[in-house]
Parts: sequence; structure tokens; C-alpha cells
Amino acid sequence: IEALERFVRGEPLYRVHECVFGVLAMETEPVDPRL
Repeated sequence: IEALERFVRGEPLYRVHECVFGVLAMETEPVDPRL
């Protein structure tokens, strides 16, 4: 959802992808304590 809001606001695509990949990483991998 946040990624869509960023896209609609006209933020750079890398910001949108950053959010999307962050969500995917949280959903598919255990949380890395180093992050």
C-alpha cells in the first residue's frame, strides 16, 4: 500500500521499489537482527 502511495505522489521509482522489496523481504525471510 505504501509503495502505491509513494508512486502516486510521484516519488522516484527506486523509492517505490525500496518499499516493495522491504515488504517482500519481511514476508519471505526471518528478520535479520543486523538490519
